[in-house]
Amino acid sequence: MNRWTKALAVVAAASMLVPLSACGGDSDAGKTKLSFFANNTQTTYQKVIDEFEKQNPDIVIDFSTTTGAQSGYQQTLQTRVSGGQLADVYMVPPEALSDLVKSGMVKDLTDEPFMEKIGESNKNAYSVDGKVYGMAISAYATVMAYNKDLLAQVGYDEIPATWDEFLDMCQKLQDAGITPYLEAKDRLGVPVESWLGYDSAQAGESLDAKIDDGSATFEEVYGPYFEEWYKIIDEGLMSSDVAGISPDQTLSEFTSGRLAVMPSGPWYIADYENAKLNYGFGMIPMLNEGDTPYAPGYPDPAFGINAKISGKELEAAEKFLTFLTSEEGLKAYQEGTGLIPNVEGYTASVDEAYQSDYDLYIATGNVYLNSAHWTKGATALRNEIYTQLQQVATGSITPTEAAANLDTKFETLS
Repeated sequence: MNRWTKALAVVAAASMLVPLSACGGDSDAGKTKLSFFANNTQTTYQKVIDEFEKQNPDIVIDFSTTTGAQSGYQQTLQTRVSGGQLADVYMVPPEALSDLVKSGMVKDLTDEPFMEKIGESNKNAYSVDGKVYGMAISAYATVMAYNKDLLAQVGYDEIPATWDEFLDMCQKLQDAGITPYLEAKDRLGVPVESWLGYDSAQAGESLDAKIDDGSATFEEVYGPYFEEWYKIIDEGLMSSDVAGISPDQTLSEFTSGRLAVMPSGPWYIADYENAKLNYGFGMIPMLNEGDTPYAPGYPDPAFGINAKISGKELEAAEKFLTFLTSEEGLKAYQEGTGLIPNVEGYTASVDEAYQSDYDLYIATGNVYLNSAHWTKGATALRNEIYTQLQQVATGSITPTEAAANLDTKFETLS
């Protein structure tokens, strides 16, 4: 299960809107109403809402959300933009940034005082042509969770640093009758984004941005990475059954003590603790010894302001974002959402088990999200990657063919 469906899941059909006023009745008379559209439930944001309204008694937040997964939020966001019903403050997914800027519906936040606490990696993630349009106050990184007891049986106390070494460990686990590693069907190819992140940093530009502007192709860029990833299936170290394994099934195998390693993050800590596992978190193996570690991840969806509002609504929106960068706001945000703030001057509470990976990836900004660099059809294209790798896993197509098929899909998007 990915971090959104676990830590930020919402329910039911994607097209429905659920308006949920934070406060109601005559007590709101005369107050400025600030509409806030989020990709999560009101329960998740209630601590933030309550504390903000306590500090700003002249403002009431009119909260709404959408039912469905993260993709459902993006679809409804597009509908609200085209229908002229966009909230005063709303969450900006990285995949939607380019379209929101083109439509003129997201305010330029570059010179706003509340942006002074936002780190450069978070600013860059929500920048277009040198201007910042979203305020991201947290980030995530997918890492490897491992069963310490199972790894100890084959002589390991941590995840190896390189992919080939990781495959060697998986072979030893399998020889000992232990299932080495599983990925979920809709998150196949986890290490690929890590490798893309490092090589993009070395190149000084995103390799996915080069695909996006036509100076490179998926076949050229992704083909070799897919070939490397396929080794774990070709060598029989990860079952081709992953083409049909759900995130919940992967989690179940791990919490039952039958699986040695799975992609994960702090959003699963409660599950591991409840299962009384002796677990740890480790790095994503890189392709070559000495490569700087990168992880699949990104600054979380950012807070944006509707560029069309003015007057008291705009003033209230700016107060809300200012509050979100304060000690009280960040504390309420972390307690409510479970996400880890990475705002300058604020010391986040990080679970001890995840601390080293937080320092390795989130604190350094060494995270990478391929779809953040595509300006068209990002959600559809990302889903296509999983579809293609499912076929690679079952032997229907080769890794190179999967990469070439992404080019074909890319040409159909607008």
